[in-house]
Amino acid sequence: MLALPEGCIAAVISFTNPRDACRLACVSTAFRSAADSDVVWDRFLPPDYLSAISDTGSVPGSPSPSPSTWLGLSKKELYLRICRCHNLIHNGKMSFWFDLSSGKKCYMMSARGLNLDDADDGFAWNWYSIPEAKHRFPEVVVRAEENPLEIGGKICTSLLSPMTTYVAYLVLAEFRMFSKYSAAAEAAVGLAGSNNGQNRTISFHWEQQDGEYDGFSPDQLDGEPQDGDYDGFSLDQQDEDYVVLFPEPEDGDYDRFYPKKRADGWLESELGEFFNRGDEDNELLMTINAGMKDGLLIQGIEIRPKKKQ
Repeated sequence: MLALPEGCIAAVISFTNPRDACRLACVSTAFRSAADSDVVWDRFLPPDYLSAISDTGSVPGSPSPSPSTWLGLSKKELYLRICRCHNLIHNGKMSFWFDLSSGKKCYMMSARGLNLDDADDGFAWNWYSIPEAKHRFPEVVVRAEENPLEIGGKICTSLLSPMTTYVAYLVLAEFRMFSKYSAAAEAAVGLAGSNNGQNRTISFHWEQQDGEYDGFSPDQLDGEPQDGDYDGFSLDQQDEDYVVLFPEPEDGDYDRFYPKKRADGWLESELGEFFNRGDEDNELLMTINAGMKDGLLIQGIEIRPKKKQ
Protein backbone atom coordinates (compact mmCIF):
# COMPACT_ATOMS: atom_id res chain seq x y z
CA MET A 1 0.00 0.00 0.00
CA LEU A 2 2.97 2.32 0.56
CA ALA A 3 3.52 2.27 -3.22
CA LEU A 4 0.13 3.88 -3.82
CA PRO A 5 -0.10 7.60 -4.59
CA GLU A 6 -0.72 9.81 -1.55
CA GLY A 7 -4.16 10.74 -2.84
CA CYS A 8 -5.23 7.10 -2.89
CA ILE A 9 -3.95 6.51 0.64
CA ALA A 10 -5.77 9.64 1.83
CA ALA A 11 -9.00 8.49 0.18
CA VAL A 12 -8.82 5.16 2.02
CA ILE A 13 -8.02 6.79 5.38
CA SER A 14 -10.95 9.19 4.98
CA PHE A 15 -13.30 6.23 5.39
CA THR A 16 -11.98 5.57 8.91
CA ASN A 17 -12.38 7.97 11.85
CA PRO A 18 -10.29 10.69 13.54
CA ARG A 19 -8.78 8.29 16.08
CA ASP A 20 -7.67 5.80 13.42
CA ALA A 21 -6.37 8.57 11.17
CA CYS A 22 -4.08 9.76 13.96
CA ARG A 23 -2.86 6.21 14.53
CA LEU A 24 -2.19 5.65 10.83
CA ALA A 25 -0.17 8.87 10.73
CA CYS A 26 2.41 7.07 12.89
CA VAL A 27 2.95 4.25 10.37
CA SER A 28 5.30 6.10 8.03
CA THR A 29 6.11 9.48 6.53
CA ALA A 30 3.90 8.73 3.53
CA PHE A 31 1.00 7.75 5.77
CA ARG A 32 1.48 10.86 7.92
CA SER A 33 1.27 13.15 4.91
CA ALA A 34 -1.87 11.41 3.69
CA ALA A 35 -3.49 11.10 7.13
CA ASP A 36 -2.98 14.81 7.87
CA SER A 37 -4.34 15.97 4.51
CA ASP A 38 -7.46 18.09 4.04
CA VAL A 39 -8.98 15.25 2.00
CA VAL A 40 -9.15 13.13 5.15
CA TRP A 41 -10.16 15.72 7.72
CA ASP A 42 -12.73 17.44 5.54
CA ARG A 43 -14.65 14.18 5.60
CA PHE A 44 -14.55 14.12 9.42
CA LEU A 45 -16.01 17.63 9.71
CA PRO A 46 -19.84 17.78 9.78
CA PRO A 47 -21.34 19.15 6.54
CA ASP A 48 -22.71 22.23 8.35
CA TYR A 49 -19.57 23.11 10.32
CA LEU A 50 -19.15 26.45 8.51
CA SER A 51 -22.54 27.72 9.67
CA ALA A 52 -21.79 26.49 13.20
CA ILE A 53 -18.48 28.34 13.57
CA SER A 54 -19.86 31.49 11.94
CA ASP A 55 -21.74 32.22 15.19
CA THR A 56 -18.69 31.88 17.44
CA GLY A 57 -16.88 34.89 18.82
CA SER A 58 -20.03 37.03 18.61
CA VAL A 59 -20.15 37.50 22.39
CA PRO A 60 -18.06 40.49 23.55
CA GLY A 61 -15.28 39.43 25.91
CA SER A 62 -15.91 35.72 25.38
CA PRO A 63 -13.01 33.26 25.00
CA SER A 64 -14.55 31.82 21.82
CA PRO A 65 -12.40 32.21 18.72
CA SER A 66 -13.85 34.60 16.16
CA PRO A 67 -14.59 33.18 12.68
CA SER A 68 -11.52 34.98 11.31
CA THR A 69 -9.25 32.85 13.51
CA TRP A 70 -10.35 29.75 11.61
CA LEU A 71 -8.95 31.14 8.34
CA GLY A 72 -5.66 29.65 7.20
CA LEU A 73 -5.98 26.53 9.33
CA SER A 74 -5.70 23.11 7.78
CA LYS A 75 -8.81 20.95 8.11
CA LYS A 76 -7.08 18.87 10.81
CA GLU A 77 -6.10 21.99 12.76
CA LEU A 78 -9.65 23.30 12.40
CA TYR A 79 -11.12 20.02 13.64
CA LEU A 80 -8.85 19.91 16.69
CA ARG A 81 -9.44 23.60 17.47
CA ILE A 82 -13.21 23.09 17.50
CA CYS A 83 -12.82 20.00 19.72
CA ARG A 84 -10.71 21.80 22.30
CA CYS A 85 -12.13 25.34 22.43
CA HIS A 86 -15.10 26.81 24.31
CA ASN A 87 -17.10 27.77 21.22
CA LEU A 88 -19.93 29.98 22.47
CA ILE A 89 -22.95 30.43 20.20
CA HIS A 90 -26.52 31.70 20.53
CA ASN A 91 -25.44 34.92 22.27
CA GLY A 92 -23.28 33.01 24.73
CA LYS A 93 -26.09 30.78 25.97
CA MET A 94 -24.77 27.61 24.33
CA SER A 95 -21.39 26.02 23.69
CA PHE A 96 -20.57 23.49 20.98
CA TRP A 97 -17.64 21.25 20.11
CA PHE A 98 -16.90 17.97 18.37
CA ASP A 99 -16.28 14.69 20.13
CA LEU A 100 -12.57 14.19 19.58
CA SER A 101 -12.68 10.50 18.66
CA SER A 102 -15.83 10.44 16.51
CA GLY A 103 -16.42 13.97 15.21
CA LYS A 104 -20.00 13.91 16.51
CA LYS A 105 -21.42 17.26 17.60
CA CYS A 106 -21.72 18.06 21.31
CA TYR A 107 -23.55 20.92 23.00
CA MET A 108 -23.93 22.47 26.41
CA MET A 109 -26.71 24.88 27.33
CA SER A 110 -25.65 27.44 29.92
CA ALA A 111 -27.67 28.17 33.03
CA ARG A 112 -28.80 31.37 31.28
CA GLY A 113 -30.05 29.26 28.39
CA LEU A 114 -32.24 27.02 30.58
CA ASN A 115 -35.83 27.50 31.64
CA LEU A 116 -35.67 27.98 35.40
CA ASP A 117 -38.76 28.40 37.52
CA ASP A 118 -38.83 31.96 38.92
CA ALA A 119 -35.62 32.70 36.98
CA ASP A 120 -35.92 36.45 37.55
CA ASP A 121 -36.62 36.10 41.27
CA GLY A 122 -33.50 37.21 43.12
CA PHE A 123 -34.66 35.31 46.19
CA ALA A 124 -35.08 32.02 44.30
CA TRP A 125 -31.80 32.09 42.32
CA ASN A 126 -28.43 33.75 42.84
CA TRP A 127 -26.17 34.36 39.83
CA TYR A 128 -22.37 34.31 40.07
CA SER A 129 -19.65 35.31 37.63
CA ILE A 130 -16.79 32.83 37.18
CA PRO A 131 -13.53 32.83 35.17
CA GLU A 132 -14.23 31.69 31.62
CA ALA A 133 -10.71 30.37 31.26
CA LYS A 134 -11.69 27.50 33.58
CA HIS A 135 -15.36 27.09 32.64
CA ARG A 136 -17.40 27.21 29.47
CA PHE A 137 -19.67 30.06 30.53
CA PRO A 138 -19.19 33.34 32.41
CA GLU A 139 -22.04 32.68 34.87
CA VAL A 140 -23.45 29.91 37.04
CA VAL A 141 -26.59 29.93 39.16
CA VAL A 142 -27.36 28.74 42.70
CA ARG A 143 -30.79 27.72 43.94
CA ALA A 144 -31.34 29.91 47.00
CA GLU A 145 -34.83 28.90 48.19
CA GLU A 146 -36.09 25.64 49.65
CA ASN A 147 -38.97 25.35 47.19
CA PRO A 148 -39.94 22.81 44.53
CA LEU A 149 -37.44 22.99 41.69
CA GLU A 150 -38.13 22.93 37.94
CA ILE A 151 -35.43 23.08 35.27
CA GLY A 152 -35.99 22.76 31.53
CA GLY A 153 -33.78 22.75 28.46
CA LYS A 154 -34.39 22.27 24.74
CA ILE A 155 -32.40 21.96 21.54
CA CYS A 156 -33.37 21.49 17.89
CA THR A 157 -32.63 17.95 16.73
CA SER A 158 -31.37 19.37 13.42
CA LEU A 159 -28.31 20.63 15.32
CA LEU A 160 -27.38 17.10 16.42
CA SER A 161 -25.43 14.50 14.47
CA PRO A 162 -27.72 12.04 12.65
CA MET A 163 -27.99 8.35 13.51
CA THR A 164 -26.46 9.00 16.91
CA THR A 165 -27.51 8.13 20.46
CA TYR A 166 -27.11 11.16 22.71
CA VAL A 167 -27.03 11.36 26.50
CA ALA A 168 -28.09 14.49 28.40
CA TYR A 169 -26.39 15.47 31.67
CA LEU A 170 -27.09 18.11 34.29
CA VAL A 171 -23.72 19.68 35.18
CA LEU A 172 -23.83 20.69 38.83
CA ALA A 173 -22.17 20.98 42.22
CA GLU A 174 -23.36 21.43 45.79
CA PHE A 175 -23.19 24.95 47.20
CA ARG A 176 -23.74 25.57 50.93
CA MET A 177 -25.84 22.42 50.98
CA PHE A 178 -27.65 22.41 54.33
CA SER A 179 -31.08 21.27 53.16
CA LYS A 180 -32.58 18.26 54.96
CA TYR A 181 -34.95 17.56 52.10
CA SER A 182 -34.66 14.74 49.59
CA ALA A 183 -31.97 15.06 46.95
CA ALA A 184 -33.96 12.96 44.46
CA ALA A 185 -35.49 14.42 41.30
CA GLU A 186 -37.50 13.19 38.34
CA ALA A 187 -35.82 13.69 34.96
CA ALA A 188 -37.30 13.28 31.49
CA VAL A 189 -35.74 13.41 28.01
CA GLY A 190 -37.81 13.21 24.82
CA LEU A 191 -39.15 14.91 21.73
CA ALA A 192 -41.72 17.67 22.06
CA GLY A 193 -45.22 16.25 21.62
CA SER A 194 -44.05 12.65 21.96
CA ASN A 195 -44.96 10.11 24.64
CA ASN A 196 -41.89 7.98 23.94
CA GLY A 197 -39.47 9.91 26.12
CA GLN A 198 -37.22 8.45 28.79
CA ASN A 199 -37.97 9.03 32.48
CA ARG A 200 -35.76 8.25 35.45
CA THR A 201 -35.04 9.19 39.05
CA ILE A 202 -31.76 11.02 39.55
CA SER A 203 -29.94 12.29 42.60
CA PHE A 204 -28.16 15.60 43.06
CA HIS A 205 -26.01 13.86 45.65
CA TRP A 206 -26.20 10.50 47.38
CA GLU A 207 -27.96 9.70 50.62
CA GLN A 208 -25.65 10.15 53.60
CA GLN A 209 -25.41 7.63 56.43
CA ASP A 210 -26.56 8.44 59.96
CA GLY A 211 -24.18 10.87 61.61
CA GLU A 212 -22.81 12.23 58.33
CA TYR A 213 -23.40 15.75 57.11
CA ASP A 214 -26.04 16.26 54.45
CA GLY A 215 -23.85 19.17 53.42
CA PHE A 216 -20.95 20.95 55.05
CA SER A 217 -18.63 23.89 54.88
CA PRO A 218 -14.95 23.96 55.90
CA ASP A 219 -15.61 25.48 59.33
CA GLN A 220 -17.80 22.47 60.19
CA LEU A 221 -14.94 20.04 59.69
CA ASP A 222 -12.65 18.79 62.43
CA GLY A 223 -9.10 19.45 61.32
CA GLU A 224 -7.91 20.21 57.82
CA PRO A 225 -10.22 19.16 54.94
CA GLN A 226 -8.97 16.32 52.80
CA ASP A 227 -8.29 16.48 49.07
CA GLY A 228 -11.58 16.06 47.22
CA ASP A 229 -13.80 17.18 50.10
CA TYR A 230 -14.72 20.34 48.25
CA ASP A 231 -13.66 22.38 45.27
CA GLY A 232 -13.60 26.16 44.96
CA PHE A 233 -15.16 27.42 41.75
CA SER A 234 -13.86 31.00 42.12
CA LEU A 235 -17.18 32.62 42.88
CA ASP A 236 -16.52 35.57 45.17
CA GLN A 237 -13.99 35.37 47.99
CA GLN A 238 -16.34 34.69 50.89
CA ASP A 239 -18.19 31.96 48.99
CA GLU A 240 -15.55 30.05 47.07
CA ASP A 241 -14.79 27.56 49.87
CA TYR A 242 -18.41 26.46 50.23
CA VAL A 243 -18.74 24.41 47.06
CA VAL A 244 -19.03 20.78 48.10
CA LEU A 245 -18.30 17.64 46.11
CA PHE A 246 -19.46 14.48 47.85
CA PRO A 247 -17.61 11.13 47.69
CA GLU A 248 -18.55 8.42 45.22
CA PRO A 249 -21.47 6.17 46.30
CA GLU A 250 -20.83 2.54 47.10
CA ASP A 251 -21.78 -0.16 44.59
CA GLY A 252 -25.45 -1.07 44.84
CA ASP A 253 -26.37 1.90 47.01
CA TYR A 254 -29.75 2.94 45.64
CA ASP A 255 -31.78 2.58 42.48
CA ARG A 256 -31.02 6.07 41.22
CA PHE A 257 -28.68 7.69 38.74
CA TYR A 258 -26.01 9.35 40.85
CA PRO A 259 -23.70 12.20 39.88
CA LYS A 260 -20.19 11.42 38.72
CA LYS A 261 -17.07 13.54 38.93
CA ARG A 262 -16.01 15.23 35.68
CA ALA A 263 -12.49 16.02 34.52
CA ASP A 264 -13.23 19.74 34.94
CA GLY A 265 -14.05 19.32 38.65
CA TRP A 266 -17.84 19.55 38.32
CA LEU A 267 -20.36 16.74 38.77
CA GLU A 268 -22.75 15.44 36.13
CA SER A 269 -26.03 13.61 36.65
CA GLU A 270 -27.31 11.58 33.69
CA LEU A 271 -30.83 12.67 32.70
CA GLY A 272 -31.58 10.23 29.89
CA GLU A 273 -30.83 9.10 26.34
CA PHE A 274 -32.18 10.01 22.93
CA PHE A 275 -31.52 8.47 19.51
CA ASN A 276 -31.41 11.12 16.79
CA ARG A 277 -32.35 9.63 13.44
CA GLY A 278 -31.72 12.92 11.70
CA ASP A 279 -34.74 12.70 9.42
CA GLU A 280 -36.94 15.23 11.22
CA ASP A 281 -36.66 18.73 12.67
CA ASN A 282 -38.08 18.71 16.18
CA GLU A 283 -37.21 19.91 19.67
CA LEU A 284 -35.53 17.65 22.18
CA LEU A 285 -36.78 18.52 25.66
CA MET A 286 -35.02 17.86 28.96
CA THR A 287 -36.81 18.49 32.26
CA ILE A 288 -35.91 18.08 35.93
CA ASN A 289 -38.46 18.30 38.73
CA ALA A 290 -37.50 18.05 42.39
CA GLY A 291 -39.13 18.58 45.75
CA MET A 292 -37.93 21.09 48.32
CA LYS A 293 -34.36 21.84 47.27
CA ASP A 294 -31.80 24.58 47.78
CA GLY A 295 -28.04 24.94 47.53
CA LEU A 296 -27.79 23.49 44.01
CA LEU A 297 -25.08 25.06 41.83
CA ILE A 298 -25.83 24.69 38.10
CA GLN A 299 -23.54 25.27 35.14
CA GLY A 300 -25.91 23.91 32.48
CA ILE A 301 -27.14 20.84 30.60
CA GLU A 302 -24.69 18.99 28.36
CA ILE A 303 -25.64 16.75 25.43
CA ARG A 304 -23.01 14.47 23.95
CA PRO A 305 -22.86 11.16 22.05
CA LYS A 306 -23.09 8.01 24.11
CA LYS A 307 -19.76 6.25 24.48
CA LYS A 308 -19.57 2.76 23.04
CA GLN A 309 -19.09 0.08 25.67
